[in-house]
Amino acid sequence: MQPVTEPSYAAKPELALSALLHLLSRFPARRSVAVALSIVDHLRIIEADGTLPESLRATARTLLPDWQDYATLAGDSAGHRPDACH
Repeated sequence: MQPVTEPSYAAKPELALSALLHLLSRFPARRSVAVALSIVDHLRIIEADGTLPESLRATARTLLPDWQDYATLAGDSAGHRPDACH
């Protein structure tokens, strides 16, 4: 079995967008803090990647505060803070 490695978003920034779309499709079914925080992370990655078109980066920038709030709300409804470690 091969070890699991992180995707190389720097080499293939479209993988970050692909992962983000997948995470966005999973959130409604789970409303998981972990999924919401991963969405936030991917939005930050996309926003910061200067190789991506500005329109994508601006969209990520616009969506970021909303998803930070969703992560907080998901954590509140689960009875814990989304930034707390377990």
